[in-house]
Amino acid sequence: MTIHARTALLGAACAAALVFLGACASGPATIPADLSAAEIFQRAQDASDRGDYQLGIRYYSMIPTSYPDDISHGTWSSYEIAFLYHKMGKNELALSLINDLLAMYDKEGDKLPPAPHVLAVKLKARLEESLQKKP
Repeated sequence: MTIHARTALLGAACAAALVFLGACASGPATIPADLSAAEIFQRAQDASDRGDYQLGIRYYSMIPTSYPDDISHGTWSSYEIAFLYHKMGKNELALSLINDLLAMYDKEGDKLPPAPHVLAVKLKARLEESLQKKP
């Protein structure tokens, strides 16, 4: 499977997880379709900064499917989605998404931006520690 297919698959998995969890939609009901990957990413960051993690996830989830060739934004969005689920206390889901991202790095790390990998390794350790403490 190519890196583009994996990125799109991970984005689809994140979107499916969002639907599966039955999260309430927040923010605008419709996200404009004509946004660039950078604009989507910025809106996702803005939503996250406001504490609207669901909207941030909605935006980040658009990037891999709308811009499958944008490896940098796609990789970063995968990390950010996992991080937002962690901030929401959904650590098992966050860990699953981080493991998927790290598996991408195991297979094609030389083609991916290095910074999300460093952060994903740190987040994985934090998530595993948190889940071990869970009763």
